[in-house]
Amino acid sequence: MGFSLLLVLAVMLGGVLVAAQGPLYARMASGLSANPLVAVFFAFASATLVLGACLLIGQVRLPEAKQVLALPWWVWLGGLFGAYQVMISAQAVPVLGVTLFLMLVMLGNMAGAVIFDHFGWFGLPRRPVSWPAVAGVGLMLAGVFVTVSRG
Repeated sequence: MGFSLLLVLAVMLGGVLVAAQGPLYARMASGLSANPLVAVFFAFASATLVLGACLLIGQVRLPEAKQVLALPWWVWLGGLFGAYQVMISAQAVPVLGVTLFLMLVMLGNMAGAVIFDHFGWFGLPRRPVSWPAVAGVGLMLAGVFVTVSRG
């Protein structure tokens, strides 16, 4: 298939780290006036500092202004989407728990992925909706119902 075991393990580690984000942000918010917006600000500020240091250490050459300005407007939505997700995780994880929260995130991920692939949004090649993809989303939905009914 063209991918390595190391890549698969790195992606799985990313999933573990995503699972840790909600509880971390929720704890940060509860310690900072119970305001998720403040927690998101500090989380993104620390991430910006770390990324800036990585750029300096790696001596990465930054793009020219014309390259940045030539990008489609919608690429900047990624940062807004990330801020939204961090903020909602700080609010939702204490109420829903990590498991249900991530089940709902994954359900949204899968539904969005099917739509984005089908229409070729965000510069992706078009991949028409398939029955296996719809079945996968259905199984995720069933997983949410199983998770909710456990309590």
